[in-house]
Amino acid sequence: MSRRLAVALASLLGAVGIATHTAWVPDAEMAPSLLPGDLVMILDVALREGDIVAVTDPLDPARWTLRRVESIGGAVAYDGRAFRTSNRPKVRVLDMGEHLGRPVYLEGTHLTLGSVETTRLKREDVGVPDDSVYLGADDRDGALDSRWWGPVPLAAIRGVVVLRVGSPSTPWRRFWGGRGEPAIIPEISKLGRH
Repeated sequence: MSRRLAVALASLLGAVGIATHTAWVPDAEMAPSLLPGDLVMILDVALREGDIVAVTDPLDPARWTLRRVESIGGAVAYDGRAFRTSNRPKVRVLDMGEHLGRPVYLEGTHLTLGSVETTRLKREDVGVPDDSVYLGADDRDGALDSRWWGPVPLAAIRGVVVLRVGSPSTPWRRFWGGRGEPAIIPEISKLGRH
């Protein structure tokens, strides 16, 4: 899907009354899933864990940013990397290679960007109120997220990224991707076949 087609689709949805807008990804805080220069379509739809959302920056209300929903109200067990609840299976982590000299991991269905030197804060027993979400940056060590902000009120969420159009700059990115679409798993990764 071309960028023009994505913009035309967003315009069409807007014309029929579906709250939508398109935006350019402003920074690398959601790398490697979203890269600067990618075009995203954002819709006002119900949230799911794993969605990437547009959110008002808790530290600068004049700015918006993109983050991934790690938990929607009620979760408490957090190991500094991901929520662990009794109804969620253990997340399988695959080494997907590198992006700009940093390791990339496939965690369940989405990509995260590791750090050469771990600086991740560890927090145990994080409470997420029912009217809030816990948000994470895919670039876990290069961006602020709920590990610093705490849970974010649902009212700060501007919409869900449902479509990405951008360059397939790595072997595990397509030209376009939809909501909840997993990365392409290479035939051979450092851990072998998936």
